[in-house]
Amino acid sequence: MSEVKTPAKVPFLQKAAFGSGHLVNNLLPGALGVFSFFLITAFGINPALAGLLSAIPRLFDAISDPIMGFVTDNTNTRWGRRRPYIFIGAILCSILFVVQWQMFEENGASYNFWYFMAFSVLFILSNTIFSTPLMGLGYELTSDTKERNNLMGLANTIGQISWMIVPLFWSLIANKDLFDS
Repeated sequence: MSEVKTPAKVPFLQKAAFGSGHLVNNLLPGALGVFSFFLITAFGINPALAGLLSAIPRLFDAISDPIMGFVTDNTNTRWGRRRPYIFIGAILCSILFVVQWQMFEENGASYNFWYFMAFSVLFILSNTIFSTPLMGLGYELTSDTKERNNLMGLANTIGQISWMIVPLFWSLIANKDLFDS
């Protein structure tokens, strides 16, 4: 594999764009934790089974992340080895995050459990397609160690903002005026 020469300096807008991926990368799992409350309260899923809905997809994640790393390390496209996966993964993530919550109480707890399990695994796999190459891309955007540290520092700072946004979901959920039937 040939080494690609990267610039020493990364423009600020490119750093911010890279960091925005980290915002989304933290926001979706954070939102998943908040909305999981409804699996128990609205859909009647046993709390122990609701725990499995978090644990089992993470087992798939533990297996798929290194595989995705290998795949992207050995990909060669005109857009680079990371960007196509980030693009495709972002689209899949956004679609599957919405689809996994399209459940109805009248379907019953058992159906909703298996529905959510299937789409959670698919969501986690799509998140792997998005996030694993995103992390790898940060190390390839510059050959300068100090600039790479600044890039990753900004990206992680932007990513941490999501953990300030996630608690706001509770106030939105509690606002009955937003969800009048």
